[in-house]
Formats: sequence, C-alpha cells, structure tokens
Amino acid sequence: MAESMVLRIKTKHGVEVINSLTSASTVAELRSEVSALTNLPVESVKILCGFPPKPLIGLDFSTTLAELHLKSGETLIVEEDMSARRVQLEKNYQDEVSAVCVIYCNVCDMQ
Repeated sequence: MAESMVLRIKTKHGVEVINSLTSASTVAELRSEVSALTNLPVESVKILCGFPPKPLIGLDFSTTLAELHLKSGETLIVEEDMSARRVQLEKNYQDEVSAVCVIYCNVCDMQ
C-alpha cells in the first residue's frame, strides 16, 4: 500500500510543504507539484535531495519516490535549471525570427 508523504520544499523564497504525494507517486508527479508550488515551468525544475544534496537528473520520470528511497519528512532543495530556461528562450527566439522572416518575405513578394 502506498504511504502518504509529507515533503518539505526549500527554495530561495523559503520553505513550503507538499503533502499530496505518496510513495507510489512518480518523479513526474513530484516535478509537477513543485512546478505548481514554485511557479517555475516544469522543465526548469531542478530538485536536489540527500546529503550532500545531489540533483535528481537522468531519471526516468516514471520512477517512484519509494524507488528513490525518499522518506516522508525529507527536505528537497528546488532551484531553477537555467540551462532548460536558456533552451526555451532560444527556441522562442528562433520562432520569432522565423515569423519575422515570413512576414518580410510576404511584404517583398507584394512589391
């Protein structure tokens, strides 16, 4: 049976609590909850756990919290992953440049 979990989430703005997860919850569900709590895009959520704190990277998002050996009451450190943010900003920039090029080409074709 899945055990209810209480996790403390430490951010640069303070400490919050997540109590909506169980030991059967997945890394994807944890990231989603942290994203909602911190207002960070889910792809920018970087979670560190343990001592010394190590990032939860390279994990299958279907990995359960029990498989990570996370226990109720643990504190997780959450940071914004700036590399993910940079990739998103670059994609947005490329989309904007493409849109400007299309508009410019349409204007040139009209002349």
